[in-house]
Amino acid sequence: MENVYTYDDHRYRFDVIVPGVVAAIALPVALGMLALSVLTPIALVVLVVAAYTVFNTFIAKCYPRRVSVSATELVLESFGRRDAYPLAQIKRLSVRENGRVRAAYIRVNGGGVVRGRYFVGCGDMYTPEGEKGEALYQFFLNTEARLDPDNIRVRARRAETRRVEAASSSERSEDEERAIRSERRCRRRRKH
Repeated sequence: MENVYTYDDHRYRFDVIVPGVVAAIALPVALGMLALSVLTPIALVVLVVAAYTVFNTFIAKCYPRRVSVSATELVLESFGRRDAYPLAQIKRLSVRENGRVRAAYIRVNGGGVVRGRYFVGCGDMYTPEGEKGEALYQFFLNTEARLDPDNIRVRARRAETRRVEAASSSERSEDEERAIRSERRCRRRRKH
């Protein structure tokens, strides 16, 4: 079974397309400012940021609009390019996640300059049924853990999961203890 996740149209427009277009406009403006020696330090910073943004958005196509995961293949599509990775051939999947918004920067098999690096906004992706891309986010984390269990980020995630589970179980026992103490107090009051 294939799971298909598509970036929300409105969010994709404002998260990817608008910044890419603004950067494409800023690029020649920054070049002109440098040529005229107007605000050179600022123009240089704008030039570098704009070039990086244009490259990642329109050349390397690092922001997939659609991601498909099947039992045999991972497919990422952006601006007409389709990158397919057979799961059996993925030897390394490096994930840097932003858990708050469920976004991940992934590198497939080490990533390259124009292929293999992706910024995947799982929190803004949906299945055709309208489900959020949480399963896609977990797929990336689980695949990284399976392929590289000794990775420091994987170990940190496991430790955090254990800490949260321990905290929730201790909270339950504290609540139970409070309830028992309260019940004992009530019994004492009844006896007097």
